Amino acid sequence: MLGVLALALTTLQACGGGADRTKAHVRLVNASADYPSLSLTIDGSTLTPAAAYGDSPDYADATRGTQNLDVYSAGSAAVQKSVTAGLGKDGYYSLVAYGKAGSLATVLLDDSTATPASDKALLRILNAAPDAGNVDVYLTDAGDPLTTATPLQSGVAYGALGITITINSGTWRLRVTGASQKDDLRLDVSGLVFDGSSVKTLVLTPGRGGALVNALVLGQQAGIARVDNTQARVRVVAGVSDRGVVQASVAGLPLLNGVAAPATVGYTLFDAGEVTATVTANGAPAPLATTTLAGGGDYSLLVYGTPAAPVAVWVSDDNRLPADAAKAKLRLVHGVANVTGTLALKLDLAVSASGVPAGGASSYSLAGATTAARLEISSSDSSLAPYTTIDRTLIANSVYSLFMLGSAAAPVDALVKDR
Repeated sequence: MLGVLALALTTLQACGGGADRTKAHVRLVNASADYPSLSLTIDGSTLTPAAAYGDSPDYADATRGTQNLDVYSAGSAAVQKSVTAGLGKDGYYSLVAYGKAGSLATVLLDDSTATPASDKALLRILNAAPDAGNVDVYLTDAGDPLTTATPLQSGVAYGALGITITINSGTWRLRVTGASQKDDLRLDVSGLVFDGSSVKTLVLTPGRGGALVNALVLGQQAGIARVDNTQARVRVVAGVSDRGVVQASVAGLPLLNGVAAPATVGYTLFDAGEVTATVTANGAPAPLATTTLAGGGDYSLLVYGTPAAPVAVWVSDDNRLPADAAKAKLRLVHGVANVTGTLALKLDLAVSASGVPAGGASSYSLAGATTAARLEISSSDSSLAPYTTIDRTLIANSVYSLFMLGSAAAPVDALVKDR
């Protein structure tokens, strides 16, 4: 389950611009998938009219000296981010824009670094994935085990631009993990070619589900290569009633092997694309269509219903951290058998979710951090008696799913800290 980069980094498309050597030369790099298109204006003159995520725009000539660099999003007259920077004569610069919608950040890269020897490459790393947390970055031979590998850079924090590192030129395997957690793999791609006498910047960008990451490789005065995650994460939540025994496998790999419900297992990495899952409860099959896992995504395989008639559905998980780090994200997932209506959730007497159908999930809401949360679940048609659980803990800057499982006669709740 190892991604292979289709575009060797030695064949990056060259960037134009920079014809006037009396000027500075600037390009905008959109490293935020939250913004479909960004533009760059310098002192009122538009240099980059539209840059989508991962685009490779040309450098454009700009007046040297201290200048105002303004970044706009498509369809908005408001400046998303403004930077004042000193631009040197015939200097080359990449303005990298990254972050979540509404909190765009930028870093200005100097693209005039002297090139190394013919058997070396220079690399710097920028963590532009706001939900990934601190990460470790490895470059190894394709077959090297991660257990004995040493990080190229450790504990790379969001928004931190690392020092320039000299590496041997050649073909390398890129792996990114959670900081000091080699078993928490966030990106695994082989075939990255760093040619000799090159200078590149590795920009880590957010994956679809929040935990996994993608990357962009910026060539100095050259093009940009997208390194998209080719894996997704899957977990199983078993919630059939009457402690039914669940077996579940995905792409032939067992994730639950004869475990009595209710039960959950952590995420496992799978190759993105079409996958087939096989699920049974007490030996009875739960019909489940082939699904497509998007690269970088997180998914829950929810098994609910009765042991005689189990149901299995795929639920997409959004494990991006809350916009407000002082709060938690919370959603309700309906896996209660024999409830004919939809479910609603109140958090400390305030409605947090409503209209959740069987096998479905609510949108996420923000909740205050607490060790004494009161959660009340009810059904729209009273087929589920009001259910209350108290003194539950919600930690700030975390993500939770409240799985309601079991049956209408004997409901069970599972408050799972997803991140």
